[in-house]
Amino acid sequence: MTDRLKIFLAYHKNTPSYKSEVFQPVYAGAQSGKETIDFALPDNTGDNISALNPYYCELTMHYWVLKNYLKTAKEDYIGFGHYRRLPDIPNITDKDYPSIFGCTYSESLKLFETWKSLDLAEYCTPYDIILPCSVYLYANTVNPVLRENEPHYNMYDQFKIEHDNDLLDTLSSVIEQEFPDYAEALKSTFKQDKIHCFNMYIMKRDILKSFLNWEFELLDKTGKALGGWEQEKYRRMAGFLGERLINVWLQKNNNYKIGYFPALMIDFDADYIKEANRLHSLGDYSKEIEVLKEYLPQASDKFGVSTTIMQLYGLLNKQEEVKKYLKTSADCAKTAEDYYNLAQISAKYKDKNETIELYKKALELNADEKFYAQSFLAYAKALKDIDTIGLAWNYMRKFNLNKEEQSDYEHYLKIKDMLGE
Repeated sequence: MTDRLKIFLAYHKNTPSYKSEVFQPVYAGAQSGKETIDFALPDNTGDNISALNPYYCELTMHYWVLKNYLKTAKEDYIGFGHYRRLPDIPNITDKDYPSIFGCTYSESLKLFETWKSLDLAEYCTPYDIILPCSVYLYANTVNPVLRENEPHYNMYDQFKIEHDNDLLDTLSSVIEQEFPDYAEALKSTFKQDKIHCFNMYIMKRDILKSFLNWEFELLDKTGKALGGWEQEKYRRMAGFLGERLINVWLQKNNNYKIGYFPALMIDFDADYIKEANRLHSLGDYSKEIEVLKEYLPQASDKFGVSTTIMQLYGLLNKQEEVKKYLKTSADCAKTAEDYYNLAQISAKYKDKNETIELYKKALELNADEKFYAQSFLAYAKALKDIDTIGLAWNYMRKFNLNKEEQSDYEHYLKIKDMLGE
């Protein structure tokens, strides 16, 4: 019976959806989100903390479920997942063995279709709580199995290494003062070298209420102790704490029957990249462009994909489309190198103003890269535009000029003087 189980999936961008009678997408952070996600319920209705999504991450969805959906919920079990992390419910077991399984989007759709014909709640009934299988903690990531040549850490040390802030110490103080019954559970959890991660779990309805009420009261008090969550240094930090808090709560409330599911990590890129590479090898650039344009909205590397589309249009001699995707790529660029590479492409298409702005952006983001300034100066000289040459020299003069460069600069000043500039 599908009405015995409901799994809420957090979305924050318009990626392909998983939706069924059991799985319900929710737009986490809808209050300030920039995208329209029509297939998902927004988390900014009723009692909500949607505006805190930059700090609470997918926990704004958990809060919305607690304060709104659970008031009238009839399902026996309620759970949480993500748009790219699904609980593999048919493979729930009694054993907790470190495991994360990757699959492509097309593979996940096949699995999802088979799940629709199954009574997924039946797999949950032997248990009070079902957790993702545990993962080991490394300096900048988690992993299902130990890496022989790489050290792993306990929860406290790994959090300090990865996030470099005072959160866990503040959390410890808050628990000692406000939730003393959990102080020993916290200390014990700090020492663990593997945890249940991702803010994913399935629980019986009343157990979930109990946990979520405790979690959000603790996060609220911790935020107040920090002077408010709405600080740049605490972006995503409440969400990261949530991943640890389920482990603390279970240390204290250890009388439940627990099952474990593998977490399926969805790779949206693999299918599209494989097909794009196939078409590229055939020289079918037009079809490759169409594949990449379909993929672009959910691509993790939008800059790379849009730049590839732009280059393909260049191979097809479609200059107007090149300029269009040059703008798209510039909107997605993040690093000085991104902007510099785009300036090189823009220069080929004789787009003066765009090229100048791209060079300026590259130099603003990396003022120590003399090569960028030298390249900008060479471009300005090729334009034979005295104003652009002067702008380029403004950047060059921030560096130590060699004899040849100093002579060149003095020559520029003479020409400028002759022109009365």
